[in-house]
Amino acid sequence: MKNILWYLGFLSLLSLLFFVEGKIGFLGFLGFVSFFSVYKISDEMLDANIGRASRNAFVCAMLFGSVSLGYLYITQGIPLLGAVFVMQFGGSLLVFMLSLFYYQKAGK
Repeated sequence: MKNILWYLGFLSLLSLLFFVEGKIGFLGFLGFVSFFSVYKISDEMLDANIGRASRNAFVCAMLFGSVSLGYLYITQGIPLLGAVFVMQFGGSLLVFMLSLFYYQKAGK
C-alpha cells in the first residue's frame, strides 16, 4: 500500500504546467508532494491509519465544499469556483497527510 501512495507524489509534476499555461489551478497539484514522505513509513497499522486519515479528509472536503458552495451561491461569485475547487482539493490532501502523520506518530 505504501508504494501506491508513494507513486501519487509524481502527480505533483503536473504543477509545472502552471509555468506553461499560467493557470493557477495547476498549483493545486503541489499537494501531492507530501506523498513522497510516505515511503519511509513501515508499519502494519498503515492500512488502518490510511482509513482514519481518509475519513478526516472526507469530512473536511464535505464541510468546506458545502460552506464554500453556499457562499458562492449567495454572493453570485461563480468565477471563483475554480479557485475554491483547488483550495478544497489541496486542503483535503493536506488534512489527509497531516492526519496520517499524526496517527503514525501516536501509534494508535
